[in-house]
Amino acid sequence: MDRVLEEQLAAAAEQGELIAEPLKGKPIPGIDEHRPDGWWANSLIRRERSADRREAAVEAVKTARVGFWRATDLDELRHLVGEANRAIETANINLIETDQLEPFDLADVEARWQRLQQR
Repeated sequence: MDRVLEEQLAAAAEQGELIAEPLKGKPIPGIDEHRPDGWWANSLIRRERSADRREAAVEAVKTARVGFWRATDLDELRHLVGEANRAIETANINLIETDQLEPFDLADVEARWQRLQQR
């Protein structure tokens, strides 16, 4: 059945009845890999756990960010940013790649903190 269909499609393309343009888009990673039984369910569980863990990590990052602006000096600020970045690094271990959080840019945080101190 598949072969008959392929032959009909090829004949239609040769006669100009069907325009078969090359496929465009992003390739599906691992499309040709053999996967064990249950791989999809395992992948779904891994993604869902990662999403839940990311949500908790995002809340912790928000709390840490608020603490930055309460720092009394640059040393305390650097310490707080370092702690937050270590927490992000630890959280990223348990997150899938697309859910991982970016660490704080110390130079950017310092510049913002200093601008706030001048007000």
